[in-house]
Amino acid sequence: MRMNRRDFLKTSALSAVGASAFPIRSWALSRAGVFTPIRRGVGTFAGRGGTIGWLISDGALVLVDSQFPESAEECLTGIRERSTRSIDLLINSHHHGDHTSGNGVLGAETTNILAHRNVPVLQRASAQRRGNLDGQVYADLLYDASWSRDIGDEVVRLKYYGNAHTGGDSVIHFEKADVAHLGDLVFNRRPPYIDLPGGSSTEGWIDVVEKIHADFSDETVFIYGHAHPSFGITGTRDDLLAQADFLSALIEYVEGGIKDGKSSEELLVDHLPGVEKHYSDNNVGGIHRCIRTVFSELSQ
Repeated sequence: MRMNRRDFLKTSALSAVGASAFPIRSWALSRAGVFTPIRRGVGTFAGRGGTIGWLISDGALVLVDSQFPESAEECLTGIRERSTRSIDLLINSHHHGDHTSGNGVLGAETTNILAHRNVPVLQRASAQRRGNLDGQVYADLLYDASWSRDIGDEVVRLKYYGNAHTGGDSVIHFEKADVAHLGDLVFNRRPPYIDLPGGSSTEGWIDVVEKIHADFSDETVFIYGHAHPSFGITGTRDDLLAQADFLSALIEYVEGGIKDGKSSEELLVDHLPGVEKHYSDNNVGGIHRCIRTVFSELSQ
């Protein structure tokens, strides 16, 4: 059964408390990127594109996602300030360009790029549609349902839950730190990108985040690819419920409009009823894109 929409004031308060409790400090580089530790050697790099996750310890250097070439170079500079190791593993959470375009930079520093089996196929198809095949660097270590390896004193686990944001989303769990990188499975209080050609399923996305919520605990810290400016790129399980609630409200709203004989343009609103916090002035078209996409998805 799909869950009811939550009280977002309560959710945002809990998320703020959780997020503020986890980071220890931030290391700002000379440019825009910021390194923020979470715990036990795991942290985030916020530059241009989807959030990069990292594990830095004496026995391990693992990165999740690569953003764009320029910010990947910036990230690598910061990594070199913190570790002399070669990169043990670069992981792509999914195929989108703001998570994989820096593969050529960071991938050159490691033996393998790891991703779900669908990711190189989707990345290639997306690049072909955009006329951007040149310069693509693809994952070469692939898995189907799950993957696990001890790296240094940490256990890194990946799991594929099914079609959601794309057809190849991984949840990357640093098990001992109990930090999970969700890629773009959660846009924290921000209208998400629903990529139908890339395998997205709005109903499937709801199911996936509900399953992730059930698989983790209140002690887990989650890393998100993107976030509303008033919320963070890290948070708690409540953020997963907020994501499911937004998608549920989106389907409910569009389904009602279709039944009333309305067109997608007639349904456009800036604030989706019931989930008004998923809005920001710097992304005013986000709700419109979501409505148009789900209208197309349901109409098909």
